[in-house]
Amino acid sequence: MSAIGRRTTLFSWIAMVLFTIVLSVFIGLRFEVGKDWHQYVYLYDLLGSMSLGEALMTTDSGYALMNWIFGQQDMGPNSVFLVCAIILSVGIFLFAKETPYPWMAIAVAIPHIVTVMAMDHVRQATAVGFILIGLAYLARDRVWPFLICVLLGAMFHRTSIIVFAFGMVLISKNKFLIYPIFAAAGAVMFQSLLSDRLDLYSSRYIESEFYGSRGALLRLLLNAMPAVGFLVFRKRMVMNPKYLKVMTYMAWTSILLVVILPLSPSPVIIDRLGKYFLPVQMLFFPYFLSIFRGYGVRCAIAAVMTFYLFFTQVYWLSKSPLAQDYWMPYQNLSF
Repeated sequence: MSAIGRRTTLFSWIAMVLFTIVLSVFIGLRFEVGKDWHQYVYLYDLLGSMSLGEALMTTDSGYALMNWIFGQQDMGPNSVFLVCAIILSVGIFLFAKETPYPWMAIAVAIPHIVTVMAMDHVRQATAVGFILIGLAYLARDRVWPFLICVLLGAMFHRTSIIVFAFGMVLISKNKFLIYPIFAAAGAVMFQSLLSDRLDLYSSRYIESEFYGSRGALLRLLLNAMPAVGFLVFRKRMVMNPKYLKVMTYMAWTSILLVVILPLSPSPVIIDRLGKYFLPVQMLFFPYFLSIFRGYGVRCAIAAVMTFYLFFTQVYWLSKSPLAQDYWMPYQNLSF
């Protein structure tokens, strides 16, 4: 009932906290679930056997440091997965509670962010977790914590630095400085965060068919459609102006990625970038629900939304060869 009632009860808050804990365990203690699970286990063993300097040069610094510390203590790869899962789960919780209907926002996160990203793209899911935490701060008009969280996310997957550009708009007092700031910051960020890994991304995402993204267009469209809805109805959504501005930029970018996709030499890179804008649909669904008046109407709309999310989840798990090979059956170390 929390999905259709604006007031969040004490029971609902307790349930959300418990759900966050369960979700962290569900993601973090999974065993041999996800296409890249064995690669992340190998990376844990590799980084743990290196010196700290070598580890930091091997992959993104935040993820490298975490693996190196846990590897030195011989805590096992699932210790890394669990911490990353906690970051994402807390991000989902904090972001959701800033929406009119938190449980609906959480439900939106399950099919893609939790089931696909968190189970397979560990570093990028962690970066999204930090972005969600940052957006929760921004919803309360706290710009600098938002920027710090985005930078922390970039330490786990450097491509997430793209979101930092939106925050720079908020700290510029002069609108004529925005474009030079974007250009200068983009050049600096590319040089410091992306250029030394461009060959790696090229070999993994452009040249290798193994990392092909056959469903890229569908995934981008599934986020672009809520983005269009957000842009249409955003004037009816009551939220912090700075928060609204950033989410508007993210919505436009979600749509732009669909346009760019056919022109890109690698659909996978565009697909991966699109994942940083998944918070748009987490925001749109609960705010769209809040537009309707009447308990019965909201119940009906919430039921349609829930069915849609449930259908996308079940369809992918049952029809995707990738899901059948790497996600099913689900295994967890705790049970």
